[in-house]
Amino acid sequence: MQQTKKRLKKLGRVGVLLGIKESYLFCRNVLGLGAHPFKTLRAMQREKDRSQQLLVLGLPVYVLVLGTAMVWLGRRLLGTTVEWGMAAKATVLGVVGVTVVVGVYLGYWVMKAWRAKYG
Repeated sequence: MQQTKKRLKKLGRVGVLLGIKESYLFCRNVLGLGAHPFKTLRAMQREKDRSQQLLVLGLPVYVLVLGTAMVWLGRRLLGTTVEWGMAAKATVLGVVGVTVVVGVYLGYWVMKAWRAKYG
């Protein structure tokens, strides 16, 4: 019983530290994409940190999922279930627009970094 508690405590400690490290790197990489995207993507290629690559390249999906969840939650909190008003349609259009913009921006810089490495 005592061994199990020690293992769980150690696993929890390692999990928290790993979560802090990954959160810091994710924030650093996202901010780096705004300031110097080519340099950030090249550094991610060089470091070969697959978890960070997955997190950063998944940004358009995160924006779409979170935006859709916010629209759904807003509609549930307001009690509207059937009729889609102008505000709901505009919000969905805005979420899709932001997703497309983030995806195109990220795709452009990924292609530039990929071409610099391979072509």
